[in-house]
Amino acid sequence: MSRRAASKVFFTPLVSQWPKDILRPDVNFPAFLASRLESDFGAATPPEPYRPKIEDGLPPPIMVYKDYPLPDAEKQWGVIKGLIGNRYQKKYPVKKLAEPGFDPEYYKRLIAELDQAPKRNWLTAYLNSWKGFIRWEH
Repeated sequence: MSRRAASKVFFTPLVSQWPKDILRPDVNFPAFLASRLESDFGAATPPEPYRPKIEDGLPPPIMVYKDYPLPDAEKQWGVIKGLIGNRYQKKYPVKKLAEPGFDPEYYKRLIAELDQAPKRNWLTAYLNSWKGFIRWEH
């Protein structure tokens, strides 16, 4: 099995693991990931990298590392794998940013609002937009 085929098999589950966007259901990011996976690791072979020849005036390389360092596509797919696994959230916790001193409950209310938004009917959404214009407390 070639490295491209092995990479395709390794990264294919990421497409189905990407979470759905409930606020923009018409945007299909997993379909984009699937097409990108096919273009990065599909059946077509990548262009041969430039190798200097003796007639170019440069000596040929003594030792050639095959696929080293990792191609850009594998680096990018590794980052996507890290995003799905919350690797960066675990490595760099942002507790102070998630609970600002001026209003510690701000982001909790924002997340609750975003969870409720797709389930509302048009009248409730319209009334809530007007509630945002009127300040009930000082």
